[in-house]
Amino acid sequence: MHTKPRPSYLLSVRLQPIKREQESLFKSLMAKYHYLGASPKISETLWYVATYSDQWVALLTFSAAALKCAARDRWIGWEYRHRFDRLKLLANNTRFLILPGWNLPNLGSRILSLCAKRISFDWQQHFGHPLLLLETFVDPRRYTGTVYRASNWTELGLTKGFKRVGQGYSAKPSSPKLIFVLPLQANARKLLSCAILNAAYQKGEPKMTMNAKQMESLPDYFKTVTDPRRTHGRRHRISTVLSIAAAATLCGMKGYKAIYGWANKLGQKARQRFRCRKENGKYVIPSQFVIRDVLVRADPVELDLAMQRFNEDQGLEDTCLAFDGKTMKNAIDENARQTHIASVVGHESKTTHTQKKVGALPAEDDDQETKQTNEIGMFIPILEQIEISGKTITADALLTQKKLAEYIVGRNAAYLFTVKKNQPTLYFDIKKYFEHRKEPDYCLQDPPGHGRIDTRSIWTTTELNEYLEFPHVGQAFCIHKKSYDPKTNKVCENTFYGVTSHHPNKADPARILQIHRGHWSIENSKHYILDWTYDEDRNRIRTGNGPANTNRLRGFAIGLLKSKGVKDIAQKVRDLHQQIRPVLDYFKMTKNSQKHRT
Repeated sequence: MHTKPRPSYLLSVRLQPIKREQESLFKSLMAKYHYLGASPKISETLWYVATYSDQWVALLTFSAAALKCAARDRWIGWEYRHRFDRLKLLANNTRFLILPGWNLPNLGSRILSLCAKRISFDWQQHFGHPLLLLETFVDPRRYTGTVYRASNWTELGLTKGFKRVGQGYSAKPSSPKLIFVLPLQANARKLLSCAILNAAYQKGEPKMTMNAKQMESLPDYFKTVTDPRRTHGRRHRISTVLSIAAAATLCGMKGYKAIYGWANKLGQKARQRFRCRKENGKYVIPSQFVIRDVLVRADPVELDLAMQRFNEDQGLEDTCLAFDGKTMKNAIDENARQTHIASVVGHESKTTHTQKKVGALPAEDDDQETKQTNEIGMFIPILEQIEISGKTITADALLTQKKLAEYIVGRNAAYLFTVKKNQPTLYFDIKKYFEHRKEPDYCLQDPPGHGRIDTRSIWTTTELNEYLEFPHVGQAFCIHKKSYDPKTNKVCENTFYGVTSHHPNKADPARILQIHRGHWSIENSKHYILDWTYDEDRNRIRTGNGPANTNRLRGFAIGLLKSKGVKDIAQKVRDLHQQIRPVLDYFKMTKNSQKHRT
């Protein structure tokens, strides 16, 4: 006999994971009273018991989510390429049993509420990652799902009725089940469906399922690049040469000689995968001259498009694009001037979408002060090469120009520009408005990093929209950054001003701050790695399209590693230099990298 609960008994109900010594009792009760019987622990599984006055009142099992569920997948909005990797962020309530004698009002919804509050923390403790969504399937022949509806779970409809069997799914549908889901945080759907998964929810390197088209290896993408060499005497396909150059760059090779040296160490199986020419029963690699000749003469725009197609098929999508320039200090042309390249880089993926040489700068030891870059003039031609509809374009103060803002909005995109004194009227109008600012609209403090604590505050306004002499202003903003070093007690403060075409219903203060930070993170995620990992500032490739093409290959390599969740790029490059197999996997050139089919 159990203790008869009082009316306030719900507040005394407790929920806790099953301990090892309780597992046999848990399984015996589940087998005896649940119509499906006990379920074994498969993959990530947690068992819970609900108690009242130390008496067991209910049992629950949460396991790995269903591999496929059309209604659920449509509701989340994720692409099938991402589903395989992110299923770990879902759990399925496979069993829910209220023990005999405890069918009391509101008990079921109380227990489900306790589960929702603690399960993500428990999952993190046991399996090393949190949860974002719970799901369950209810057999409508037995139940209607009332307890889930009462607990604010969302009904999504019915499954198709197929069930898992030893070799996949049953040939014929049986009984469809009702589908219920419960987000464990408000932005769960957004996090699960975004192009690049937030680092806090990543565990290991991302995995993606791929269809046949996406399983094409890298040489197939480079087939579209026009071969500038004459047909007579051509021994190696341009797709092979460019694939070898891309793989060598991924391993940290910095020049033509280094690329050839890396390729020369490839074994016969690796050379076969790169589709090298076969002579006298052996695969031979292109010579250093051939590698140099191709990279110097290949069309950078066509190379860009080939890499864009590869990235798109891997699911690398960005909502924001940063337009930024980079000077290659040792790539000095015939006029003794340094090559300057402008790039469009994705905020989320850190992938270079396109880039182009936009001029030159005097060498550092040159007394000339005039610059011959043309970032403003090349802004529109560069963006013409890619699709920007629905995206946000960010740029520094140099590109805060009326004509460019008109162009971006005209292509159904949005802009977010930093404003400085090169636009004096605009700058002082915004600065004057925010001089007597009060409490910030949003404030964010980062965890201590590199011994420093950063606090960012943002103020936004729509009151200047009609006043400012700038097109399509949706909001003006002011960002104040305060950096504190606990070791030295030194405080550094900076204030930034800007405008965006996003209206408040499209981008709140937190989103504007995120986009603004995303633009400046390009300096760390791309330029810093180019300078230190690839030593680009001292690279002496200078002839023809060589500087532009090698820079593209480096940006492609960085984006690929970043998209795989790699944080220490320099260490990863050193690791890849020691072994070829992971490189081939990255480029989908092995059966292992193509095994997840849909």
